[in-house]
Amino acid sequence: MDVTFIRGHPHITFRMEHLLVIDYETDAERKRIDSTIDRWRSKLDIHREKGVVIRFSGNRIDEFLRDLYARLDKGGDNVRIYASEAITPQVEEISENLSYITDIDATSLEKFLRFLLNKMNAGYEGRTEGGESFSAYTRKGRASITTRIQERNGERQVFINITGFGAVVQFVSKRIDDDLRAFLEGSG
Repeated sequence: MDVTFIRGHPHITFRMEHLLVIDYETDAERKRIDSTIDRWRSKLDIHREKGVVIRFSGNRIDEFLRDLYARLDKGGDNVRIYASEAITPQVEEISENLSYITDIDATSLEKFLRFLLNKMNAGYEGRTEGGESFSAYTRKGRASITTRIQERNGERQVFINITGFGAVVQFVSKRIDDDLRAFLEGSG
């Protein structure tokens, strides 16, 4: 509990602890989680728990704990129990759209876009709605990228959509925009 004074009156705020259980699919994803924890450790009160994290629902926790303590070297000394409830934080995905009009042929545009995304180590996800979908992992996080080229009045319109969480969207968007503008200006 923290006590602060607002206009001379004590104001009590409770520091709430959050227990995060993060499932991951691959070792690479686990390493990205570790990297994120390390980056934030000096800025926030973050502690990476050792051992086993479980979620227990029901009324028979005392029976479970008696059985568990009987099997541990130090009984219940190394067991911490937190009451919890699931929360859904309001963290929304960010999306940014880039659009370009050019007279460069569609084949050259497709080849350059693939080259550009390959340079960013973006993985091909498949075709979607007349375009292609990719995912890129950067030092800022993961971004989903969708590209589409559309013929319009003898010109080609290039649409690129980047989605993700946090700074990765702006980071990837700027890289794509800088390189694609240089290509379009150099080819014109």
